[in-house]
Amino acid sequence: MGSKPQWGRVWSFGLVSLFTLGFGIGADRAIAAETLRLKLGPIQQRVSLRDLESFANTGQVSGSLQPYGMFLDRNLQQFLQRRLEVEPEMASQFFDQLWRSPTGKQLLAQIQTALPGTSVADLEATVNLVLSQNLDISALTLLRAYPKQELTIDLTTVAGVLLQLNLPNLQNQLLGPRVTTALETPTPRNLPRLDIDPTSLGPQTVRRQSLILQDTQRDRTIPIDIFDSSQPQAQLVILSHGFAANRNFLDYLAVHLASHGYTVVTLDHPGSNIQSLFRANVNLDNLLPATEFVDRPKDIQFVLDQLEQINENQTITTRFTTDNVTVIGHSFGGYTALAIAGGIVDPVAVRAHCQRATPLTRAPGDWLQCAAAQLPYDRLNLRDERVKQAIALNPLSDQIFGENGLANIAIPTLIVAGTKDTITPSLTHQLRPFQQLGSEKYLVVADGATHMSVTDLNNGDSLFAQSSLVPEVMGNAAEPVRQMLRGVSLSFLARHQSNGQDFQQFLTGGYVQSLSRGGIQLRLTEIITPELERFLSRLPQNPEPNLGHAQVRQAAFLNFGRSPTSQTAPTYPHGTITQSFAPLMANGIGPTDNFDVLYQKP
Repeated sequence: MGSKPQWGRVWSFGLVSLFTLGFGIGADRAIAAETLRLKLGPIQQRVSLRDLESFANTGQVSGSLQPYGMFLDRNLQQFLQRRLEVEPEMASQFFDQLWRSPTGKQLLAQIQTALPGTSVADLEATVNLVLSQNLDISALTLLRAYPKQELTIDLTTVAGVLLQLNLPNLQNQLLGPRVTTALETPTPRNLPRLDIDPTSLGPQTVRRQSLILQDTQRDRTIPIDIFDSSQPQAQLVILSHGFAANRNFLDYLAVHLASHGYTVVTLDHPGSNIQSLFRANVNLDNLLPATEFVDRPKDIQFVLDQLEQINENQTITTRFTTDNVTVIGHSFGGYTALAIAGGIVDPVAVRAHCQRATPLTRAPGDWLQCAAAQLPYDRLNLRDERVKQAIALNPLSDQIFGENGLANIAIPTLIVAGTKDTITPSLTHQLRPFQQLGSEKYLVVADGATHMSVTDLNNGDSLFAQSSLVPEVMGNAAEPVRQMLRGVSLSFLARHQSNGQDFQQFLTGGYVQSLSRGGIQLRLTEIITPELERFLSRLPQNPEPNLGHAQVRQAAFLNFGRSPTSQTAPTYPHGTITQSFAPLMANGIGPTDNFDVLYQKP
């Protein structure tokens, strides 16, 4: 992370993003910045603002910018020229809240650390002036507006502030309180029956078995854990983890559902699990292979095929109901659940988006999503008819399904969003995609929850939880989110059983709201109200090109250098059950009925 090229990207993209979002606005002043002093530890270097303006206007790299020439491309030039479109009323409302809120004060303190010598008064004066004069918002106008001749930028701090100060996160800050209020329901007179508590462990003893499946045709080794009981329900649950995670990230949920009789299978996706980050020759350009967007749903299809063969061969005593499957996925696993549920994957829409997007308009999930731009297809249908329901937790689903790809999902779907999620922000990755769904659908919004709040308590020491760049709400503070997920997911599975009416009462706004505790406010809805829709439409938007949808798709294909003819993904043949268990036999593990007892009813 300390190499010159990577830090060059931090200062070139980071500096202008920080200004656009930290100051919010710009204006012409009598005293304006002439030089930028960049600090990286003990290293300092000056850059002329005039050289940067010249580059923005002409594209020529000259003077003090020459050492950074390799980073100053057409994309950065367009970014420097771009104006951020925000309604003055919305901007005034946001900054008025920003100055007074605890979160805003924390962000202002971080900005001051990143920009040594900058006072809150400087920021407030700049904002107030521009709001009163309706000036354009751009990186260069902000730099011109700075009321001192030299601006010092601490690049080490900038990297940490960027994730909290990009457009998606600003949308989150505006969104959280409004959604919580809009979806609030009166306290129900008749609370759900107290003799049923879907958040509590069930009566069944839970056991876990581990197998390793080998897909020889795709050269993918897929470890799975099986959570089951002696009296199983006629449903199968598949859990799909997120990027750089593993199959243990939702173990608490697997145990909970298995204690109520549901057989749960968790799997590792070998191309995007935590181990994949340590493969040979991995770098930022190939951190997430584009093929993972196809291989992940195929992993689940392969596992289901193998479980069917286990049923036929009676290799182990557990029986799997592979024709009645619910897929639950988190983050990239949420994408996986929506894709295998029937969402139409749209690489062309991703290419069009990623060609015009900038760091200002991208959250980390958007960067991962852009890996799909390399897929040589038009639209992909990865639906597996054995999947009857889907639950997507903080799903990666902004551009990957295009404008209406999720409308193709015809099975019941539940989406969970966190309003402080900086990885897959709730507005673009959950609320707007939720509106595409046409079948039976539920949306749970956890105001105050972050991307990792739904994951297992034991992951508090994980790479993501300890990241200083993305503060996560986990541990005891996130227990209301996990409690909600236990109750809502169980009720979602059980609502169509013989006693399903008893569980339907827990899929209501009043019940979910009653689980709110501490800093977590929980809401459930089946629709986006017109009032909330109007508010969502007024939030700051990503800049759009002046092209029709068909033109964007064609331009994306021309730029990608491929013909828009491929309509479906290639079909991958699957290995036999003997091949799948071969590694197990070689390692002396074998497809036996050895298992660990994880939970037993007292």
